[in-house]
Amino acid sequence: MDTVEFNKARAAALPQLAEKLGWQGDMTLLRQALTHPTYFEGQRSEGDQDNQRLEFLGDAILGFIVARELFKRNPGADEGYLSKTRAALVCEGSLADLARELELGSYILMGKGSLKNGEHERNSILADAFEAVTGAIYLAQGQAQVENFLLTRFTPELEAKVSDRYEDYKGLIQMLVQTLEERHVSYPLLAAEGPSHQRTFTVGLVYCGQTLATASGPSKKEAEQRAARLAWQRRGEWLPQNVKEK
Repeated sequence: MDTVEFNKARAAALPQLAEKLGWQGDMTLLRQALTHPTYFEGQRSEGDQDNQRLEFLGDAILGFIVARELFKRNPGADEGYLSKTRAALVCEGSLADLARELELGSYILMGKGSLKNGEHERNSILADAFEAVTGAIYLAQGQAQVENFLLTRFTPELEAKVSDRYEDYKGLIQMLVQTLEERHVSYPLLAAEGPSHQRTFTVGLVYCGQTLATASGPSKKEAEQRAARLAWQRRGEWLPQNVKEK
């Protein structure tokens, strides 16, 4: 099946997604929310729109609703906890997971090269699509409906889950080494293996000439976070014994 037919099949399947979402609005808007900029492949006509504006709107809506719910659910929490947890809940990885639950990758319209490379399953593209769908629901059905859509997904259980899974361990490591004499850490790339659309990256975390951890992931960024997490969990083993954490 060529790219045109592939995208036609995806567009024809949109009513299935609409049913999942309880969509009541204009299907054109839902299609726009799932149209990646590469879909037009440099041949955009007047009136053709991708999902970037909807992504912008959805990002703002997500940030507000998640912040409000965290504020209500955690009356004793300080600003630091609220900010960290909100960042984890609306980060790329968390939103991509929510997009996968809705199988959004099966409906995203993309250009030939992007589809061939499997980019509809990339975290960044899935997260953008989730934000765009959020913006589209708001425009089509209003605030009450978009709140219902989000709050059934951003549950207290998810809050507990992502607080660990999407913690910024690189940030924690950096804050930790700021208390030490040597304040520089590096993440050298050790290997990059596999086809272009399924690469596996392996990095090390090096501090004071010592490799504290190595980890692999589907992107260099993810591998770095995993290595930092391992190093953070083992910090009692490598912190200089005569230096205490502040």
